[in-house]
Formats: sequence, structure tokens, C-alpha cells
Amino acid sequence: MKLTRAGFKTAFLLLVLTFILNLAAFAAQSDAKALFDRYQAVYKSYREAVENQADAAEVSQLAAELQAACKEYYNSIGVTASFSSDDQAEPVLSSDTETRGSDSSTATRTGSRVVSKKSELQKKYESIVLALAAPDRSAKLADIQKQLEDFIAGCTDQKLLKEATFQLADLVLERTSSLAKAQEVLLSYAKSTKDAENRRQAMAHIKMLRQKSVVAKKREEFKAIQQTTVNQWGKYSKTSWLALPVKLFGLGSYGVNNIQRRFKARELDKALEEFDRSVLETYPAGSADALTRSRLVPLNRVRMLVNGRTSFHYRLEYAKRAQSNLYVQTLLFQDDETGNALTDIMCERAQSGVDVKLILDDFFSFGKKDGVIQRLRNAGVKVLINNPILKNLAKANFRSHQKLFIIDETIAIVGGMNIGDEYAKGEITEYGWRDTDVELQGPVVREILGLFERNWEDLTLSKWNETGEISRQKKAKTDVNTFKGLKNADKLIRGPIPVYFAVPPVFDDVNARFVTTAPISDKDDNILDLFEIYLNRARSEVVFQSAYFIPTDRLVTAIEDAVLRGVEVKVITNSIESNNHPSGGWAGRDSYEKVLRAGARIFEWQGAQTLHSKVSLFDQFAVTLGAYNVNSRSHSCDSEDVIAFEDFRVARAFRQMLNKDFARCREITLEEVQSWNSDMMKKMRMEFFNLFKFMF
Repeated sequence: MKLTRAGFKTAFLLLVLTFILNLAAFAAQSDAKALFDRYQAVYKSYREAVENQADAAEVSQLAAELQAACKEYYNSIGVTASFSSDDQAEPVLSSDTETRGSDSSTATRTGSRVVSKKSELQKKYESIVLALAAPDRSAKLADIQKQLEDFIAGCTDQKLLKEATFQLADLVLERTSSLAKAQEVLLSYAKSTKDAENRRQAMAHIKMLRQKSVVAKKREEFKAIQQTTVNQWGKYSKTSWLALPVKLFGLGSYGVNNIQRRFKARELDKALEEFDRSVLETYPAGSADALTRSRLVPLNRVRMLVNGRTSFHYRLEYAKRAQSNLYVQTLLFQDDETGNALTDIMCERAQSGVDVKLILDDFFSFGKKDGVIQRLRNAGVKVLINNPILKNLAKANFRSHQKLFIIDETIAIVGGMNIGDEYAKGEITEYGWRDTDVELQGPVVREILGLFERNWEDLTLSKWNETGEISRQKKAKTDVNTFKGLKNADKLIRGPIPVYFAVPPVFDDVNARFVTTAPISDKDDNILDLFEIYLNRARSEVVFQSAYFIPTDRLVTAIEDAVLRGVEVKVITNSIESNNHPSGGWAGRDSYEKVLRAGARIFEWQGAQTLHSKVSLFDQFAVTLGAYNVNSRSHSCDSEDVIAFEDFRVARAFRQMLNKDFARCREITLEEVQSWNSDMMKKMRMEFFNLFKFMF
């Protein structure tokens, strides 16, 4: 096609205009980058002045400079920055993109935090969500269904409409066991919505509910054959050997039923795996939910339980009050003062009719089963052992590191603490470890309960045989062991760690995300994915606190990218002297140089007790804690869990906690690490133990 003279002129003018616009955009981008760098520099000076308790006049001057730099930067990118008071250094930001398209709430951003003014529509929906999470929900399903239906009929917010519709479909299936009725709810929504992604999620939800129905059917079949197998064992065990033919026939019948039970267990296990895959398809494509296989759950109450003095006070008090069930999962359950105190309570509750269950890992309960574990079994506590070592030597290195403490399906305590004196005595004795838990109440407890129930079911399905017996009534040993402190305590800061919070902080209406990872079955590390997502969102500061620090190359790369954006990344971990596994500390030090060269800073704990806390802070918009260490085992070997809070109030409180931890740390410089590398003995030790980092 021949280009006319007029057409050529028009094309030339468009080309020139495009060039001018691109040049202007590049200039604006350069100006914005310069303003951002200035803002970050002033912000860092302001933070240091506040943390170092500088003169009030100096802090006020820096606050004024920070306000001016902040306004200039945000105005350059089309965002309005304002300050609610003259002495507020951090801004309240607003832009059209943050509030457009939803009438559920009015959002503003404060520094790294979001403050939402909830609409009446949002409040109404949240009241329904709380009803769905309530312990007495089963008696109110019809009423809750009516509330959801009425809400959907008058909902003008598309996001809330989608969430409420999916909740209604789940509730209809639970209440009526009718897959057709649940599908009808979702099909009606899929036909009416104009959003293609919402339509895809609705159809994926239908597929998930279908698979859920399959799981329910397979579960009933398994329970039936399981009970038959138990009955056959009962008949066999009660038959005298004097009636040898009858005895042998009973044994044969039990064997046949046990084989059928194992066959049904495999069917149920496959159905559960298919259900897990169907759940993944229900997450919004490319979202944090899809990447981490989790959902952000609102309306939770959070109590910080910093150190064992506080955590075990609440653990024991709640356990004493358990009325319907008490579920515990832990790596370690020690035969010491703390282990025996909890054992007394669990035994008493079990004998009072409470459903008490305990999941332990075989590696750390090996050789301890004649003490508190036998006492628990004798009292009627149901105990299952994860991944017996002798059953499958090929998977002996894959352990369960998850730590769950659930009372009456309404309260959960999660974090880093196992059951033992070293954890419970934090802030009480010198040897008491530094560790962190949280108490949770609200909708997210159902997520945590779901993990325990799934773990229990998986262990039940993997049994080689089923007799229905808890255990033989063997006499339990009553020896009480004592924990010894660190060998090199004289090289550290002596004495118990100070009290972090005299009264543990409590926060309501918190958004929480419960994330798990299981390297045996998962192909990815969901928790590492979460860390990367938060690292990418961070703008000023990230802190990784990990008892054992051996980062993957993937995490180091993410840290380097964050540092290049101006984020200050800090790591808190044990020194060799404070590490309860010094060989793991040497393995970790082999990675220090690449972490420091990526731009991060490393601080080693100097307290006269092991640092066992696993907390990560991202600006003031998110904080995570749980069982997951930033090390090789958590990434590739152990089943793990973390709870993440996206709430500036919670993040700010954890920052106060971390400030106290930094006070007991010593910073490790690149020059010091290079001196280790030039020391032949230290270098050989680091490289040798790094060969076995998969064990640490």
C-alpha cells in the first residue's frame, strides 16, 4: 500500500510526539528516582534519631525534612501525601487507584500500612463471617444461610458479592449435603458476572465442591471398614487359643479386613490429593493466595506471647479449661517439669471426657515413649507418631516441625515453642530460651484446626494395621529430666532474658494468613514464596529472625533485589556460642559472605540462652512467625507452618520486640567474615559442616 504525502506527514508528527512524550516520561522518572532517594535518606536519618533517642529538637527538624521530602516524592508520582498532625513524620497517602471501584471501604495508606474505614456493607458481611467461624455455628446454619442470601440480594460490591456467593455455596453443601443445590448457587453467579476471572473461579469452585463430595463418600467408606476391622480384632483377641480353629479363622478375617481397610485408605488418600489440586484452581490467578496456597482471613484477635513465661501461662490455663477438645502437635515433648505439668492436665481432661489428641514426631520421641507419652496413652489421650523412622528409612530425614496448640476449636497458639523447660522458662531462668508464640481467636483458627485434622487423618490412613487399641496399659516411667544450659554461657550475656512485655499486647480485627509447607508432598516452598512476595512489597526495612540461618540462593537473590531498591535487610540469628546446634551455626556462617555482599546486615545473638524465635518483619505492613527457620531443613525437609499478619499495629509491636533482640546482638561485618575465611581451621570447619546443611 502506497503512503500518501499527507499520511507520511501525519506519521512523522506522531513519531515526533511519541519521542517527546517518552523523553518527558524518562525525565519525570529520573526526577522521581532522585526524590525517592532523598526521601529514603531522610527517612533513615529520622529513624536512627528516634531509635537512638536523639535530642527532641533534632528529631523535630528531621520530621519536618521528612514531611517535605515525602510530599515532593509522592506528588511527583501523582499521589497526595498529607499528615494528620504537625508532629507526625509518616504520611497518610491517598490516590484514585486505591479507592476506586469498591464501595466496601474507603482505604488510605499510612507509610507502609493501610487504614480502612469500613462501610456498613462491609460490617454486615463481616458479622456473617464471624458467625461462620463461631463454635456454635452448626446449630445456626439455617439462620446463617438466610443472612447470606439476604446479603447477596442487596450487595452492590462485586468483591464482597463473590466472597459471599462462595461462602453460601459451601454452606449449602454442608447443610444439605446436596451438591446440585450448591452448584446451582455458583452457576447462577457465573452466568450473571461480567468478570471472566470471577466466572473461572466460580467454575473452579464447582469442581472443588464435587471433589469434596467424593472425599466425603470415600471417608465414610473408610470409616466403615475401619470399624469392621476393629471389631474383627476384638473378636480375635477375645477368643481363647484353646479354640485354635476359631482363633485362626478370626485372625484370617481380621487380616482380610485390614487389607480392605488399607485399600480404602489409599482411595481416600488419592481423593484428598485430587481435592488439594482442585482447591488451587479456586485461587485468583497469579495472586499471593495462589502462590502460597492460602487465604488472607479477616477479623482475628491476636495476643503476642513473647517467651515461655507468657506462652506457657496461657497454654496451661487454656488446657485446664478445655471442654470439648484439646489438640496438640509438636516436635518435642520433654520428660521434664513442663512436659509433666502439661501431661497432668491432658490426662485429667481426657478422663473427664474431653477429646485429647497429640501428634509427635518419631525422631525426637524415639526412646522417650516410656515416660510422659505412655502416661498420656494410659489416661486415654490419643497419640499418633509422625513418620516412624524404621517404617521408611528413605524418608527418615523428612520430619514434622509444625507446632499447634488448639483448644475447643476456638483458640489456637502457634509459633516456635515445643513442650519443654527450655521453652517454658524463657524470662524465668538463665537457660530459658528466647522464643515467640501468638494466641489466635477468630476465623483463622479454623485454618489451623484444618491442618491438625488433616495431619491426623493422614497418619491414620498410613497405619499398617488397625486394632482400635490406644496402647497396652504399660507402667510409665516417672523420671523427671532437667535441662542444662549452654556450655559457653560465660562468653555470653549472663542472666535470664528481660521481660519483653509485662502485659502481652492484644489486637482485634487483624488480617491473618496461615501458610504451610510439606516438602514430602509439595513441589514448592509456600513460605519462601510468601517471603519473596513481602520482600518485593517492602520499601524501607526487612528483618529476618531465624534460630538457624542457611538461606537458599533464591532468597539471597530476593534480598539483593530488595537492597538495590533501597530496602535495609537485617538478619538476626544465633552465634556459635548460643546455638544449641553449633555445627549448624558453622554451616550457616559459610553463607554469610554472599548475604553480606548482597547488601544485608547480620546480627548474632549474644544472650546466655539459645535464640529459637522465627519472626520476619516487612516494613510495618506485615509480620510472620511460626515454626519455619530460614535454613535448609525448613526449605526442603520439614513440614512447617507460619502465621502472617498484614496489620501495621501488630507489625509495630513486633518491631518493639525486635528492638530488644537487637540490643542483645553483635553485628557481623564483611571484614570479620573475610578474616574467618582466611583462617584455615575456621574455613575448613564451615565448609565441612556446610556439606551436611540438609541436616540443619
